[in-house]
Amino acid sequence: MYRVSDFIDVKKKAREIGCNIPSHMALLPRNFETALYKEELIHEITTPTVRALWRQNGINETPIEKPEEKIPFIDEMAFEWVGPIIFVSAMLLSHDPHLVTIALNVISNYLMQWFKGIPRDSRKAKLTIIVETKSSVYKKIEYEGPVDGLENLAEVIRGVHNE
Repeated sequence: MYRVSDFIDVKKKAREIGCNIPSHMALLPRNFETALYKEELIHEITTPTVRALWRQNGINETPIEKPEEKIPFIDEMAFEWVGPIIFVSAMLLSHDPHLVTIALNVISNYLMQWFKGIPRDSRKAKLTIIVETKSSVYKKIEYEGPVDGLENLAEVIRGVHNE
C-alpha cells in the first residue's frame, strides 16, 4: 500500500523553475520532479477540490504558482481517485504535526462521499506525499489502496520525517 523513495529538493526545484517556494504545505503538479520549465507543469484534476476542502477547514496551503498564473489540469477519466501531490515541510511537521492528520482526514471524508454507491472492493485512491525530513532530505510516499488506508498515512509521514 505504501512505498517510500527518495525525491528531489522541492524548494530548490521551485526556485529553479520560477515557482513560489512552499513553506508549509503545498499541492505539487504531477510532473513537478521532471518539468524543466513551469510552463510544462500539469496539476491533477482533483487539485481544486482538495484546495477548496482545505480552505473550508482552515488549512493553509502555499500554492507554487503565483496568483496570476494558471497551471492546466489533466483528467484521465478513471474509476479511481488520483489526488494531487502533497508537499509537507519539515517546519510544519515540527511545529504542527496534527495539521497533516486533519488535512488527510478532510480528503478521506470527502472520498467516502465521492465513492458512495461504488462497490467497496472497487474503491481505490492514489495519493503521493512529499516529506521534508528533519535532515532536509526529501522523501516520496506513494499510497495506492482503499480510502480507509489513508488514516494510517499521517503516522507514516511522521516516521519518514524523523528518519
